[in-house]
Amino acid sequence: MARHNFETPDDVTEPPLTPNTGGVRVGADLVGRRPRKASDWKSFSSYLPEDLQRVFRSECMLAGIEVRQGLDEAVRAWLEARQAGKSAG
Repeated sequence: MARHNFETPDDVTEPPLTPNTGGVRVGADLVGRRPRKASDWKSFSSYLPEDLQRVFRSECMLAGIEVRQGLDEAVRAWLEARQAGKSAG
């Protein structure tokens, strides 16, 4: 018995993944921030729904960045949005 079934059903509604043809932009959004040393990073562990984690990892890979860089950008954007909401309210 096969352990995995890799056949794609005919009723798939989502398009297949497309290659990243826009080039690699490693750290493009980090301009102006101080460079990070390995000792600046601290371990962070959490849980995400499996589908969200899979999509996030895929997007990081397509963007040519490490997952920790994607997390850094996501957390900073979330914190900035919360701060903007506090000052607007």
